[in-house]
Amino acid sequence: MKGIDTKSPLFKTFIYWMFSLAFIYGISFFPWFIQNFYFENIYPIIAIVNRWFYRLFSFSVGDVIYILGIGYLFYLLIEIILHIRKPLPFLLKLSNYLLQVVWLFYISWGFNYFSPSLSETLHFNNDDYTLEQLKNVTNTIIDKSNELQVFITKNDTLAVDVPYGISHILRLTPIGYQKIEDKIHQKYRLPCIKESLLSSWISYLHTTGYLNPFTGESQINYLYPKSALPFIASHEVAHQLGYAPEDEANFLGFLSSINNPDPYFKYSGYTSALYYLLIELHKADNDAYKESLKHINKGIIKNFREESRFYHRYNLRYDMTKVYDSYLKLNQQKKGIHSYNDMVRLLIGYYK
Repeated sequence: MKGIDTKSPLFKTFIYWMFSLAFIYGISFFPWFIQNFYFENIYPIIAIVNRWFYRLFSFSVGDVIYILGIGYLFYLLIEIILHIRKPLPFLLKLSNYLLQVVWLFYISWGFNYFSPSLSETLHFNNDDYTLEQLKNVTNTIIDKSNELQVFITKNDTLAVDVPYGISHILRLTPIGYQKIEDKIHQKYRLPCIKESLLSSWISYLHTTGYLNPFTGESQINYLYPKSALPFIASHEVAHQLGYAPEDEANFLGFLSSINNPDPYFKYSGYTSALYYLLIELHKADNDAYKESLKHINKGIIKNFREESRFYHRYNLRYDMTKVYDSYLKLNQQKKGIHSYNDMVRLLIGYYK
């Protein structure tokens, strides 16, 4: 090409980026290829090796990698500023570093975003639901939540207080997945669920848990109210199994929680589902929403308020969820942060 040095590092870096983005974007249009090649054959090997190795460490290795990785990123940015007159070598270092992170992310876990939806693989009816169906499922979940709240506390006005520590919750989490192996046709082996070393920081991002895609570890925010932690831990295990979309992880977190023999897990699963159902009911019919609230035990409302106080306690002036919203949309989750609420569609499909 006249006027372009095709052998220059800058040109090669540009080509690598264009190829990478084109490949990742293009392969997203072939979900069944991702399902059959990556999700069912490649990813399970990556996941089991990661969990086998990183469960040897009592702390979250992934969090340490995050800290070191972000530290190196800041180092490169500082070098660029210090060499502002001749920044090209450091810009190339930064570009190559980010490109390696992108490829490692997708190979380690990220391609799961492009698999067929869970409703397709579980053969759910994925049609739009009616208001009547939404109200019926909400009432069903209210009844189950009330029943469990009274069973645990013996008093419908008392909030549920989980009596175990975080480590015990994490040990019980895999049991729920053992109970639903026949439903999802997957086995969860070599559990690797840990408390986040960054819990104080991620609380300000209103993050309850996350999967480290590079190590396969699931991290739980141990500062979050314990009544919700069984569901949160179950949600993160769904990500470990390769279910990347948030609505699917929410639904599998619900399904494994309510099938767990531990009553606190059942309560956490039902009340977490109830929270999302109430959001959708409030948007669809405010009168029906207000009527539903009247039938919820006061103890459950107290648990909801405990979570609300957590968000107010760790409140930032700036809405950091916009960053995660953009990340989800970039990975074919068209509703972004609102995709969490799409579990309602899966819930109604399940009860139908």
